Amino acid sequence: MAINGMNSYMGYYNYQASINNFRLTQALANNKRFTEAVSSVSRVSSNSYRNTSLTSSMAFVKDYSSSMSDLMSSANELKSSNQSSVMNDLSVTSSNTSVAVASEKLPARYKQSVEFDVQQLASAQVNVSEGVKASAKADSDMNFTVGNAASSVNVQVSALNSNGSAKTNAQMLKEAASQINKQSSNVKASVVQKDGVASLQLEGKYTGAANTFSVSGTLGAASGADTVKTEAANSKYSMTTGGVTTQHESFSNNVSLDSTRIGVELKGVGKATIKADVDSDKVAGALEDLVKSYNSSLKLLNDNYDRGTGVDKQLRNLVAGLGSEQSLKQVGITVNKDATLKFDKSVFDKNMKDNPSLTKSIISGPGGIADKAFNKGASGMSVRSSSLINGDLTGAQADSITNPYNAFSSFSKSSAYAMNNYYAVGMMLNYLV
Repeated sequence: MAINGMNSYMGYYNYQASINNFRLTQALANNKRFTEAVSSVSRVSSNSYRNTSLTSSMAFVKDYSSSMSDLMSSANELKSSNQSSVMNDLSVTSSNTSVAVASEKLPARYKQSVEFDVQQLASAQVNVSEGVKASAKADSDMNFTVGNAASSVNVQVSALNSNGSAKTNAQMLKEAASQINKQSSNVKASVVQKDGVASLQLEGKYTGAANTFSVSGTLGAASGADTVKTEAANSKYSMTTGGVTTQHESFSNNVSLDSTRIGVELKGVGKATIKADVDSDKVAGALEDLVKSYNSSLKLLNDNYDRGTGVDKQLRNLVAGLGSEQSLKQVGITVNKDATLKFDKSVFDKNMKDNPSLTKSIISGPGGIADKAFNKGASGMSVRSSSLINGDLTGAQADSITNPYNAFSSFSKSSAYAMNNYYAVGMMLNYLV
């Protein structure tokens, strides 16, 4: 039997679905949950909700990646395998700068410790004339030679001014010093005055026993300038490294180590140890940065652990720590109750001084703190992005399905045929009961 070209079963099916659709519309219109959902959606569309959720998830993935990258970077700054890390950036120091001062001319190639024992400094020859009354009139001219076989200068100073008046002793000495300084390449001259007494001081420009000079001729006001006050001498010192001591002598107080990469200036008689080693302050700063990066990563993961299974997995990986409690304490690190770390520089400095080999090994040795932190960061970077936010995606999907307005809208799009008795009864049970 057909009605208007359709069989009676399909006509009844269409009629029943339409009735149920109408009844469900009336019921939902009076239902509090439905009206609240409609009100909410009127303010924020479904697409807007999904976009907001997606934006939040993507922002987290970006923060997560940056956090893991920072952790790896901080750890890499302490890895011995990284040639530019602070563990390979050797600094040169002296234990006694009043005896020897060390400086880097080029980066040191390897760690070393050299003990200097300075017995004598290199010195330049010094001659000083007898003191004369500075304001007294000069009683004779000057005509003398200063220098050595390699270089010398003749000094000639008249006792009279151009107008025939007599010059003072101070004036004579200053003119003599001026002539020497203008011409001589190996002697420098100066006039020393104190309590009205003046004298001419001659000093070799170069230290070392070979750098001597002589003074001869008519000295006048500079009488006595031909007498040596300080002998030119070489520096004498010993160096001990690896238990082997060697004796050295140099014309200069500036010597070198490590094929001239390390410069050492001898400053006085005594002992000093010159070291080329890691800079404790730089290591402490890098350790503090690592602790900050670790704590920051831990907080980010803890605050977002429910976003996805990948976050929870990496959180467990990080909480496992960077080493045993005893090892961490050796480098000044303690673990707080919330699994974050705390760095104490004073403890690190003490242990670095008392047992530097062990402390450095715990930090940058194979399987040390730096390696573990770097590997944890690398492991975090390898986590699939989808696993970091699969919880967000599941939650968003569930919200969309359980929202009564969304559900009603989805069914309505399929026309009355979708609102048959089975669907209608199910929806009324879910939203009306």
